[in-house]
Amino acid sequence: MRESPLSRMARDGLTLPRPSALNRGMKANQDKVGRPRRYNLTPPAGFANSELAHGVALLQELAERVYDQINDLPGEALDHAVQDTTLTISMLVLHMAWAEANWVRRITTADIPDPLMKDIKKGSISKLSEPPPPGYAASTLIELCRRVQKDYSQPALADIEDIDGVLTKEGSTFSVRGIMGQLAWHWTYHSGQIGLLRLLWGSDYQWRGEDIVALPPR
Repeated sequence: MRESPLSRMARDGLTLPRPSALNRGMKANQDKVGRPRRYNLTPPAGFANSELAHGVALLQELAERVYDQINDLPGEALDHAVQDTTLTISMLVLHMAWAEANWVRRITTADIPDPLMKDIKKGSISKLSEPPPPGYAASTLIELCRRVQKDYSQPALADIEDIDGVLTKEGSTFSVRGIMGQLAWHWTYHSGQIGLLRLLWGSDYQWRGEDIVALPPR
């Protein structure tokens, strides 16, 4: 079977040329060539389960990709909603912060500190159909996610040894391994939505690559 041009380009690490915002019929905002996708991840120290530490490193990398997608955007872009939807980039980032903390709370039963919960509760899934909260700066959103990861989720997960035991809480049946997969998917597909909202606002984001080589679990 002959290799298609697109398959050959993908194999060779090439991408299709992208038209400018003006040529796409959008207002002209500066496009961004982003950070590389990274695969050689270093798990955080101090975890009782090495597989879980690698899972946390993956979540951190997925989060860093989101931060790079938004850290150059003005408030106008972060608050941009398309037609009759209520989703904005700000709302999606708040939702990812809330979701990570909420799932880790279910896994660990560790209480989310009140000041942190106050700051992330606007990202609750029950709020997604409401008008999005305006006025967040990109730096504020990124710092909020970092607080969830550094001050809550990573310390709460560090002591877990069994990641395959099945738990039933609050109407859901899950394991720690399953929830880590859920969180990875969650960061990934909302990152895609953020990229689309950024593009619809008028600024494209282009991924770069690096060697696709990962550290084995230790």
